[in-house]
Amino acid sequence: MVGSWSPFDVAFTDENKSSNHARSILFQERLDQILKTWDPAEVPAFNGKFSRKWFADQIGCSPSTLTTSPRLRKALMRWEEKHLKKMVSGASRREDDETNVVRLPRKKSGGRIYKVPVAVAQVKNSPTKIVPTLVWEDGMDEWVGDYARNLIFRSPNGTSSVEETVKKLRQFRTFQRRHNVAYEHVTDDFLIAFQAEMEAQGRASPKRRDEIVSAVHDFLKWADGQGRLVNQVQTRPKNEYDLPDDYQFPISSELVTVRGRHGKSYDKWVSTLTGGATHSTYGTRRTPTSEEVLKLGEVVDGDERNGVRNKLIMDWALFTGARVSEIVQLRESDLPSFDNVQAFFDDDGGLKVFEVWVDRKNRGRSMLRVPGDLALRTAEYIALDAQRLHIIGGSLEGHRRNDDFIFLSERGRTLHTDSITRIFRGFFKTAGIKKANIHRLRAKFITEMIEFQLDRYAAGGIQVDPTSSWQETILVSACQAMGHSHPISLLPYLTEILQRRTTTDGKIEPRSVEIREQSLRDSVKQLSASLSMFPRLGEIQKLVAEKRINEALEAVGDFQDQLREML
Repeated sequence: MVGSWSPFDVAFTDENKSSNHARSILFQERLDQILKTWDPAEVPAFNGKFSRKWFADQIGCSPSTLTTSPRLRKALMRWEEKHLKKMVSGASRREDDETNVVRLPRKKSGGRIYKVPVAVAQVKNSPTKIVPTLVWEDGMDEWVGDYARNLIFRSPNGTSSVEETVKKLRQFRTFQRRHNVAYEHVTDDFLIAFQAEMEAQGRASPKRRDEIVSAVHDFLKWADGQGRLVNQVQTRPKNEYDLPDDYQFPISSELVTVRGRHGKSYDKWVSTLTGGATHSTYGTRRTPTSEEVLKLGEVVDGDERNGVRNKLIMDWALFTGARVSEIVQLRESDLPSFDNVQAFFDDDGGLKVFEVWVDRKNRGRSMLRVPGDLALRTAEYIALDAQRLHIIGGSLEGHRRNDDFIFLSERGRTLHTDSITRIFRGFFKTAGIKKANIHRLRAKFITEMIEFQLDRYAAGGIQVDPTSSWQETILVSACQAMGHSHPISLLPYLTEILQRRTTTDGKIEPRSVEIREQSLRDSVKQLSASLSMFPRLGEIQKLVAEKRINEALEAVGDFQDQLREML
């Protein structure tokens, strides 16, 4: 020991007891005396950290005081970092024998954070720093560990700040490991599911949830920058990437201006799920109601500029669940020619369901199931729409190929996804639909699909409740139809429906007959509205519905002859 000191060397006086400020000064003086006189090798240390309880006993305060008092905490941390190399365990090591075997407590399944002293081996006289390290029962979390070391050594982040970041990442990694989702399959949808679980558990405030998602986004940006992920997260302007114009990053970002602690501003790519630096958009997006969808259809129909094209784009999103990036991939060759209109009907006179293959987000080449009426209207649009034919005649000099894209810009090029988003933003605003866009029509599709499956379970007498195994079945089925890479990405949709339909005893209440019939009427009304501009096809469909098949086939032939005369 360099020097000795006892907490009783200085006694409390009446003056010292008079205020917390005086006691704080007294504790500071005692700590300074200890730090100057004690040999660090004689101070007990555990898990890479000098014992706070030992210091508290010497000073005469509680261990929590060393954490809550900024002066004491900073003084102790500075001393600790200075003397890390002298740190030794408080207990001497004994040789292994049968008498000193200790039964270890059972490990918890959750990850634990250890503070590990780390130095850079390649750098001479490199300072040793404490790195918070996440460890699971099957080993160290390498990605999180490397990220934490990067923050400690390459950024001006203290140990306590990095430890807080690792705690946030631990929540995400727990969720990720539980659902067995690889890093390359983490998408915005998966992050939304993660947000939904945090909200359902009620353990974190909205602000805290945003902070956690922001930390995860920064972590994944780092992984992308390191080459561990490839074009998974946007970290710079899109024109700086060698990627197709319609490429969508699985984890979206937006560039915002952030004001730092000392008033300095800088640009940063942040998650779109937290609304950047100002507000959170998660939970503000909503699915349009059936009435709003009908109103939107009227607005789109009433627009004279490429109205038929835009209505078809809307219906492809609404009735197939396709993303905008998938709709723009559609080619004329994906559907039968309108000259062969009979190819759209089966032997019984009913409309066929078509399968169209597109490149789907995170799934590669995958299938869209297209209702027959939508396929038929699309084929008629290709063959007869005056505005599309004008574009082909002008910009494309009248040349048409079977591999031409279906939806074209007015310049004859493939319609860009950003253009579609912008066009429909105006339609939604005109229709008075707030906090929604064309992408939410996919949500309408999946919501109806899940509602229908829940009704089927209830009608079959299957006892459904939030703890039964049917959830995975529904999610897998919906995942296949929607083109999602993992069922968990659709969990928020199912969660919202369950919360709305769960009774007080925890069971799932089936929709009433009236509600189901209303939903069916809404769907029929939407389809009818889609066919309203094609009265002859509507008449044919009516004949088919009445099982007057011969008359329907005759009408189809007459209609086909009339169309040929128009060409």
